[in-house]
Amino acid sequence: MPDKRNIFIGTSVHRWNDNRIFYKEAISLAKHFDVQLHAPADFDQKCLYGVKIIGLPLWKKESDRRKIREELWRRLKNNTDTDIFIFHDPELIWIGIKVAIFSEIKVVYDVHENIVESIKWKKWLNTLTRRLAIIGYKLFEWIGKQLFSHFILAEDSYKTLIPHNSTIVLNYPIVEESNGRSAQKLYDLVYLGDIREDRGALIILELVNQLKKNREEINLALLGKIVNKEKFDIIIEKYCLEKNIKMFGYIDYPEAINIVKKSKIGLCLLKPTQNFINSYPTKLFDYMNAGIPFVCSNFQLYNKLIQKSNSGISVDPLNMTEVINTVSKLLGDKDYREQLGENGRSCLQTMFNWNTQSDILINVMNSL
Repeated sequence: MPDKRNIFIGTSVHRWNDNRIFYKEAISLAKHFDVQLHAPADFDQKCLYGVKIIGLPLWKKESDRRKIREELWRRLKNNTDTDIFIFHDPELIWIGIKVAIFSEIKVVYDVHENIVESIKWKKWLNTLTRRLAIIGYKLFEWIGKQLFSHFILAEDSYKTLIPHNSTIVLNYPIVEESNGRSAQKLYDLVYLGDIREDRGALIILELVNQLKKNREEINLALLGKIVNKEKFDIIIEKYCLEKNIKMFGYIDYPEAINIVKKSKIGLCLLKPTQNFINSYPTKLFDYMNAGIPFVCSNFQLYNKLIQKSNSGISVDPLNMTEVINTVSKLLGDKDYREQLGENGRSCLQTMFNWNTQSDILINVMNSL
């Protein structure tokens, strides 16, 4: 029987159908609690899988989110039924602090990334504002540690940052029998996630450019928001890759996975930054879930995953010759690709799946 307590989930950055926030956490929680999700959406309100979704304005630039935060705070103040407030964005930490101080609502911060390392890579900040942002965040995080009821951590490595009053809920995929690989392959390569320089965007473009010399029909599916699209488009035009790359933009997760299943190889050529080296990219699990092999950066954490699953190949992302040769060889070996894909799917069934994490999340909420 569902718990009568009410959970208010808030995000100002992620869309309502974010994979972790909606498909995993909100739907899992709705089986046990009354759940409202307040997130940017192109509708006012609807109920899906037991979750009441109340839309916030969509945003195009970061300055737009100020009004979203104000609206989120207004709703929290007016929603007298809320028992637990879960927020997902570092920019909402001040709202979390106010909620903890001025109400009896229990506050939970779901930490998705190493925020300090993320701030270091924000190019729109100069040296001074970057330092101030880091100092400001560390201060707010320290206050939050004193006031919040709990922290949910998406990675094992975050436990060193928030060792107390925290629980790790890993971002493993939802595995279903119907999620197996597709026999029809429309794309040679696929990339799922935000498309940015630090996530290997330019490496991927150079890869397609070089592969095109021997594979004129090589094609790539890009599934995600492109950051600095002007620069990206200039390089595509320079390399004449307009016919080789299909940009889908941000699309709903189930639709994205269907496209991944219709691809031969998943790419995850992240640059060696501290934020990536110590964190699992969920796209690797998504590729495994879709039954396709992946080529990823040769970070120690990723290599451990490959050793356990035998579902992909790691390369030095800064060594283009190694990247090109590895991908080219894998494209030419259908049997090996299929074996790696099957290995990944099999491993997810027993180890890396959301069912192992949802119970942990429910237990945390029950303990509050």
